[in-house]
Order: sequence, then structure tokens, then C-alpha cells
Amino acid sequence: MNRGIKFVIVGLILTITQYLFYLFFALVIFNNNDILWLSSGISYIIATILAFVLHSRITWKERPPKKNGILMFFAWNLLTALVIAPFLTWFFKLFTPTYNFFYSLSFSMGLSLTYEFVESTLVFILVILITLTLNYFFYDKLVFGDQKKSNKIKAPVVKTVKKKTPAKKTTKKAKK
Repeated sequence: MNRGIKFVIVGLILTITQYLFYLFFALVIFNNNDILWLSSGISYIIATILAFVLHSRITWKERPPKKNGILMFFAWNLLTALVIAPFLTWFFKLFTPTYNFFYSLSFSMGLSLTYEFVESTLVFILVILITLTLNYFFYDKLVFGDQKKSNKIKAPVVKTVKKKTPAKKTTKKAKK
């Protein structure tokens, strides 16, 4: 299966997991959209641990992490959790007219969604789209080893040797 497809499948699993933790922290624990950045950061850290396990066993299973790959993986995700995701969350939270539109749309469709739910969900989706794209390229180039270098031990090549069979002698029957 193509690595990109594996990344997307693993990413969907991770996104759903992260989203459930995000909602739990945003709507149950903190219950305050003014600190969405904290819910985003905590859920990102939880998903990161699961991400390394799944990506190393599924997405890049034929390419073990580079010498400092594990450190790079967690350093990148720490940077993303503490700087990139909170910044993107703050930035996308500024798109109030967009959230008002989707809240009004959901209300006109008869959906009983709160404004806070609509806002937090759309912020989450926008942050995930950016961070997942960055993650793929970072993991592929800086975390996991080169496939050519990681496959140094190769199975021996078995050559088939054709046996030479003696040519059949054709005899001409003498005419009688």
C-alpha cells in the first residue's frame, strides 16, 4: 500500500482520537472556549505518543527511525504542541464571521449545535489540516531512515541455471 495512503489512514485514526480528547478537554474539563489552545495542546500531546507507535509500525515500518529520529519526532511534536498548534488555534479563532455563518447554517438546518461546538470543531479541523501536512514531510525527511540504507541485508539472489540438454539427433531415413 502507498505510504501516503497509510499516512492518511493512520492520520484519520489519530485525528479522531485527538478530536475526542480535544472535545473532552474543551467541553467537559475546561468548559471555556477562551482556552481552546490548552485543549488543543493537551490532545496533541496524547495523539503524538500514539502517532509515533502507529507510524513506526504501519506507515514507515520498512524504514526504522534515523539515529536521532525518535528525538526529532518528539521535539517536532513538542514544538507543534507548544507553538504551532496554539498559534494556529489563536489565528483561526479570529475567523468569527465564518463560525457565525456555519452556526446559522446549522441552526437553519434544525441542528441543535452550540456556537462553542461549531467554533471549536472548525478551529480544530483547520489546525489539523495544517499540522498533518507539516508532519508528513517532517517525518518522511527527518525522522525515518532512508529505505535504501535500511535494507542493507538483502535476501540472496537465486539464479536459475538452465541445464543444457543434448541436442536431439535427427536421422534421415534412407529411402527404400
